[in-house]
Amino acid sequence: MKNLVVIMGDVKHRRVPIKIFEPKSNIVKAGLYKNEQEVLQCLLRNQAEQKINYYSKKIAEMKQKYDMDFSAFENRICLGAGEEDFEEWDDFTLWEGYVKAHRYWEQYL
Repeated sequence: MKNLVVIMGDVKHRRVPIKIFEPKSNIVKAGLYKNEQEVLQCLLRNQAEQKINYYSKKIAEMKQKYDMDFSAFENRICLGAGEEDFEEWDDFTLWEGYVKAHRYWEQYL
């Protein structure tokens, strides 16, 4: 690919097309940020904060529903305490996804 830039810093290295910087250049010219990389890092941080907020709410809903944290619920499901409950297995899959997604987005803060 032509006209690629590698973004470095707190964010993992990614190759992005140069044209992605064009709208951000105007923000830099206005003096809001020192360079395009800082704009992109701020956008990523904002996105991460929104995702973390969303997944935190979902995790809290599950904690309230089952009156326990994910680790305790995982133990209950995996140890097979009682009859197999398909709704609980569905919730376990969802909850596990929420926890993994929350951890993933935390790395960008």
